[in-house]
Amino acid sequence: MINASQTQQIRSYLLQQGFTNPELIDDLVDHLSCEIELLIEDEQMDFATAFSNAKEKVMPDYAIQIENDLKFLTTKKYNTMIKKLAFIGGYASAVCLCFAILFFSQSLLGSKGSEFKMQAIQAEYYSANPDGTISPYGLEQQMNTIRLENAVESSLKFDLAETFLIISFILFASLYLPYQFYSKYQRSEESLQQA
Repeated sequence: MINASQTQQIRSYLLQQGFTNPELIDDLVDHLSCEIELLIEDEQMDFATAFSNAKEKVMPDYAIQIENDLKFLTTKKYNTMIKKLAFIGGYASAVCLCFAILFFSQSLLGSKGSEFKMQAIQAEYYSANPDGTISPYGLEQQMNTIRLENAVESSLKFDLAETFLIISFILFASLYLPYQFYSKYQRSEESLQQA
């Protein structure tokens, strides 16, 4: 087992590596100590050899980057920046969702509008031609043109609705949700520390 002086050696090594966060140092000391104890027991190594092997195994080449990342994420300035980015992402996601709903409803309402337009043309045709002397060929041609125009317009609006819906989900999932999970994690950590 590791004694107090050996634990102090591990702590001194971490301080020499540039770590300053006490909680992170404690976690790394525990992690390294466990690894050293396993190596001493399983491999029958002395402390110095086990410590050297544990450093290679546990500590990456860029170990100080762990603390820098932790500082970046917990610094108020960057935390505020992350929060702003998340809320902008949430807002943009909501706007895209509104556009998706708008274009989807427009694609559905467009078909209703074309039906009313065709009924108006038919009513106009029959009121102008009550005895049926004018050929209905022109009427059929107008109706087919309206149907085709409506199908193309509805298809374009439906495609836009799909695009905005996909953008909305991507923004929501990549910007807003991760911040919410991170925020709840921070609050749970704070409540555990206060308890």
